[in-house]
Amino acid sequence: METQTPVKETMDTSTQTEMCAADITVLEAQAENNNKELAKARQEAAQIKFTQESFAKDDKKVEFYTGLPTFTILMVVFNYVQDKLPTRHSLTHFQQLLIILMKLRLAASHEDLAYRFLVSDSTISRVFNTGIDALYGITKLIAWPEREVLWKTMPMQFRQTFGKRVAVIIDCFEVFCDRPTSLDARTQTLLNYKHHNTIKFLLGVAPSGAISFVSAAWEDRGTDKTITLSSNFFDHLLPGDVIFADRGFEMKDDAGCYGCEAEILAMTSEKAQLSALDVEKTREFAHLRIHVERVIGAVRQKYQILSHAVPLEYMMTNAEIQAPKIDKIARICCALFNLNESIVSW
Repeated sequence: METQTPVKETMDTSTQTEMCAADITVLEAQAENNNKELAKARQEAAQIKFTQESFAKDDKKVEFYTGLPTFTILMVVFNYVQDKLPTRHSLTHFQQLLIILMKLRLAASHEDLAYRFLVSDSTISRVFNTGIDALYGITKLIAWPEREVLWKTMPMQFRQTFGKRVAVIIDCFEVFCDRPTSLDARTQTLLNYKHHNTIKFLLGVAPSGAISFVSAAWEDRGTDKTITLSSNFFDHLLPGDVIFADRGFEMKDDAGCYGCEAEILAMTSEKAQLSALDVEKTREFAHLRIHVERVIGAVRQKYQILSHAVPLEYMMTNAEIQAPKIDKIARICCALFNLNESIVSW
């Protein structure tokens, strides 16, 4: 019996081999396309948590990333700054604002923000630098209230002890800075008792808890009194106003020249010589004056860039840059803080 050659089967196998090769080519192309789409989807998923829509119904997320209490207030800030921000293909205007606020709020590094927003470090740097200038206009929220406004917003705890005369509570707060290479600059910014290089700001808080005054940055060798007298602080006061200050502000005579009164917290060593009435008044005064410390602590906590060492470039000035960047940063943080509820109870 003759054996027949399976010609048909051989042809089918050959054809199958050719078809498999073609299919593999198609599948490889599809896989490559799928990988590209997957990478794009991952990119979009990484960015979606930082879109305007993702913040719209999540006030907790707004507060965590920006320090602002609600999405509505965030949009007020955005509507103000939107036209002042440049158009970038890689970032929306809203995302640029988020980068600025997250840098202030979380003290996030440029590298961290670059990974979050899928851009380069240099892009983050440019966004922050231009954004600080664009956002600086909101510092109008740091406003010295008119006397009638002061009276209407005076908390009862102030009225009971000092009537309606208290205009402001002042104190200085420090911001750490990187060590300068110049020995002279290091000496000027060195805060000896804390062993850090720092700069100082004078902060004024109205009795209502709103920040009403922020001075320019000073090297730390300036005393509290020197910084106060060298700023335009006294230009805002009216005759009869009362200033609350700590013992470092020995300027009762200076305040008197403006027709004002400076209530200075008494030294502990002096309390033994005070009458019972004066001791009680000092205790009440200390209780009220502590509000400025609470505000400073709250600003630092809410905008953590003020609690970290800032780079030297933030303190540089030249013919084109009249005010150092740290001045703008401090004022912007204080203005944003004023958009939150007061920490002083009524």
